[in-house]
Amino acid sequence: MDDLISRSHRLVHLDLKGAPPKLSYLEKLIPLFKEWGATGLLVEWEDTFPYHGNLAIVGSRKEAGRPYSEDEIKRILFIAKECGLNTIPLVQTFGHLEFLLKHEEWKCLREVPQYPSSICPSHPNTQDVIWEMVKQVIDFHSDNSDLEYVHIGADEVWHLGLCEVCSQRCGNAAEGRGEIFVDHVLSIAKRIKEAYSKVKLIIWDDMLRSIPTDVLKNFNLGLYVEPMVWLYFSAENFQIPEGLWEKYSSTFSSVWVASAFKGATGSCQQLPSLPHHVSNHERWLKELPLIVSKFDNFRGIALTGWSRYDHYATLCEMLPVSLPSLALCLSVWINNGFSIEVLHNVARALGFSDPILMGMDFIPRPKPIPTQLSFPGWKALASIELFCNLEHTSRIHLDSSQIKTWLNAWQIKNSFANPMHIETFIPPLAHLLVELGNAERFLRESLEPIIYPAAIEEWVASWIDPLREQVQKLVDDARAQLKTTQGPSGNGVVDKQLL
Repeated sequence: MDDLISRSHRLVHLDLKGAPPKLSYLEKLIPLFKEWGATGLLVEWEDTFPYHGNLAIVGSRKEAGRPYSEDEIKRILFIAKECGLNTIPLVQTFGHLEFLLKHEEWKCLREVPQYPSSICPSHPNTQDVIWEMVKQVIDFHSDNSDLEYVHIGADEVWHLGLCEVCSQRCGNAAEGRGEIFVDHVLSIAKRIKEAYSKVKLIIWDDMLRSIPTDVLKNFNLGLYVEPMVWLYFSAENFQIPEGLWEKYSSTFSSVWVASAFKGATGSCQQLPSLPHHVSNHERWLKELPLIVSKFDNFRGIALTGWSRYDHYATLCEMLPVSLPSLALCLSVWINNGFSIEVLHNVARALGFSDPILMGMDFIPRPKPIPTQLSFPGWKALASIELFCNLEHTSRIHLDSSQIKTWLNAWQIKNSFANPMHIETFIPPLAHLLVELGNAERFLRESLEPIIYPAAIEEWVASWIDPLREQVQKLVDDARAQLKTTQGPSGNGVVDKQLL
């Protein structure tokens, strides 16, 4: 098994639809990925790719300060190649097409008019639009790297067989929707294979799980694509659907798996849960012997790192914050399991004086702020740790029994307050406001070299601003109550009508 692990692919997934890193940061990271044991990159460009022609509005526009220019992508691909890493582009072709379908020009291609998630496979223009997107990405990669694989997505197609035409195509047959799904994937896959015969195609497997085996076989899907089976749960909740390997091995000769090193434990999670992600990889390792016994080819694993749950979702764990998780998960995979030695080696390599400081404990609590670490972007981790600690402290104040007892909404509305207690609330809350301001400055300073300004503004507006507003309101309410309850002589006089 050790030999299989060493020979198979280990892809680091870069989800660039959320807080895409600057080129200068990727120049530091990509060699590290190789050093940590990766063999390739699975790059989900989404709207950061410089599409051109009638797709120009869909992709990056450098003049608007967004990533990436053609020269920047050439540089990324060059660095990966120089490091001996294969680059596999991921282009969504069915679901998760919000970045395309949100634009007025392409709204007509939606399966459900009000939802921008899934494209309609029956619309006469769908195939050409998808093909143009895929073709531009493949051509660019083919010119600038050794392109062996392309991932065409096709996961989480939330809306399928719902428009009038698709509904008629489905008919009353239970497998109707599955047939529409496979037919669309095949149409894209065949077109790609006709133009790029040497390129192998990968798809996410989740939509295949409910499609009858006979449908997969009848369409000869296994001749065109290889499934990547994804499951991100920790060991205690990890469960492959019964009979899945038998089902897939009867259709496909090759298979991939996908774990997660970040972005899979909560849509607004800000710090990765290392115990969860390590457990996920350990459980996949236990599954490997069964997989190998069923398939001719086990291609390898993609360690996914989701930055958003979809195009419209808020940012979850950012890449620099998650590097300890990635380094540890790669080491667990390469060493065929977790051990104290593996943990200490990774912690030492990253500059942690104690592995617990990496987050490898199972107790959810504020953690010490890391200092003087030895991986690019460690200050970003420190700044977000600092904010999370302040958020924890803020919640203690905002949800405290003291506030609920002496400064609740009814009391504020009716100016019914005891100054003796109100006065004690203001100093710690005012100090908290100062600390939040300091945390924002530290965060901006640490993120500025790593990600683009728009992502920094989004993070601050999503997390720091709302919390600061809550604390500020409480301070303002407390001060207003003090003024209301003070008589002309300064005595605490409460409205007698309320007593």
